[in-house]
Order: sequence, then structure tokens, then C-alpha cells
Amino acid sequence: MSLEFRKFVLGVNMAVVVLESVLYALLLVAASTTLYLRFSRHEVPQLLIWNPVIVFTILISATSGAHWILTIVRFFDAFLGSADAVRFYFDSSEETGTALLLLSTASILIGDAAIIHRLWLIWNRSLPVIILPVVAWFSLLIIGAAARWVQAGWIMPLITNTYCTGLILWKIWKTKRTVEHRLGDGTLVPVFIVLLESAAVWTIWALFFAITNEIGSPLQVIAADLSSVMVGLVNMVIYLRVELQCTRPQGSDRTGVVMTSSASIVPYSVNRVSAQIPRGTVYSYGWVNGPTK
Repeated sequence: MSLEFRKFVLGVNMAVVVLESVLYALLLVAASTTLYLRFSRHEVPQLLIWNPVIVFTILISATSGAHWILTIVRFFDAFLGSADAVRFYFDSSEETGTALLLLSTASILIGDAAIIHRLWLIWNRSLPVIILPVVAWFSLLIIGAAARWVQAGWIMPLITNTYCTGLILWKIWKTKRTVEHRLGDGTLVPVFIVLLESAAVWTIWALFFAITNEIGSPLQVIAADLSSVMVGLVNMVIYLRVELQCTRPQGSDRTGVVMTSSASIVPYSVNRVSAQIPRGTVYSYGWVNGPTK
């Protein structure tokens, strides 16, 4: 290996440590804010402990945190506990490297489970609609458990993310057309924006990983090692946007849409939406109207 290549490899791994530390700090802020807002809005917070949003938030924060800690440990092992840091990073039998791959896979599985759950609720708990993403999820689980996740690590999540986001947006768009005469134009724009942005970020990241992996670039280390925290941030942006929407004063003139877990992420029915929606009512879909004037 040339000196320039060795410097590049070491620089990439140093960048991973810095970037993951910054991104995980942002993840912790978003997760803490999400949990605080959700618990503060309920009189009996203990009842929320098994709420899907709470569970997903805690799990993704835990796996991302464990991944970050191992990244730091691996960095010091390479530079202080090894005679050759570059060879250490390229050693596929090194235990911390394998553990990082498994934690990345676990984070992706949790993130995919969250979006599958979101799709299931929005589509009235329909099982047929989630067959494809569930198959992709179990495929990644089996491959990831065998530590053979390189290709599946971006193909399966990309399938799940694209499929679920597409159907969620289509359902919301269909709902908007049904009720826009009551709720006005632009009601669902915030929902579209947050879902599209989150899907776009993860899609770009998956393609970045695929390209760098196929060409054998050392930059694939950044794509792979930051996958865990990126999955967490993508989901936390959605959850935090939901909680901030819920805290808006109900006396606001604008109408908002709240997307969250089983209570409000849309156990949707056409009959409910097509019925008259009285002012000041909050339905499980998350339509929040201002108080009756």
C-alpha cells in the first residue's frame, strides 16, 4: 500500500469518528426532545412505556449509541493497541469490526420495522400490503445474522423504504383529495415534506454506500459506519416533527396533521373521513381542528 493510500484510509476513519460523534449528539437531542414532548402530553406517562414510538426511539438510540462507543474503542485500538492501524482496519477477523456490522444491521432492521409499522397502521392494519417489506426485512435479518450483509445492507432497506414511503404518501394523497373541501388546501403538505425528505436522505445514503462498495472506495467505510446513526436521525426527524405538530395550540387558524403511533398514525377509514368533522375534534388519524368558534 502506498503512503498516500494509507493516509487516506486513516483520514477516512478519523472522519468517521468525528462525524458519528456529531450525528449521534444530534440524535440524542432529537430523541430526548421527542420523548419529553410525548411524555409531557400525557397525564399517565407510565401507560406510554410500550408505545411503538417510545420503543423505536429507545431501541434506535441504544443501538446507535452502542455503535458509536464501539467506533471510539476501535479507533483507539487501531492507533494505540496495534502496530499497524491500516492493517487493523482491514482485518476482517477483528471482533469490533464484526460487531459494528451487526449493530449497523440491527439499527437498519429497527428503522425498517418502524416504517413497516407506520405503513401497516396507515393502511388500516392491512396484512397483504406489508408482505413485500416484511419479506425484505426477514431477508436482511437472516443475511445480517450471518454477517453477509454487504449487498443486502442497501438493497433490502432501499426496497422497504421506497415501497413503504410510496404507499404511505399515496394513501395520504388519496385522503387529502377526499377531505380537502373540509380542511382546506395545504393541510398535508408538512406530512409530505417530512416523509419525502426522510426517504430522500436514506435513498441517497443507500446509493452512496452501493456506489462506494462496488468501486471498492475507502469511502464505503463512511457509508457503512454512519448507517446506524443515519437511520436513527431519519426516524427521529419524523417523530420529532410529529411531536412538535402535536404541541401546536389548537386555537391556531391552520389545520395540522399528526402522524404518530397506533393512537394517531392513521388507523384510517373512508367512512370516518367522509363523515362530518366537527370543529375541535381530534381523531385517531391525527386531524387536529381549531376550537369551535
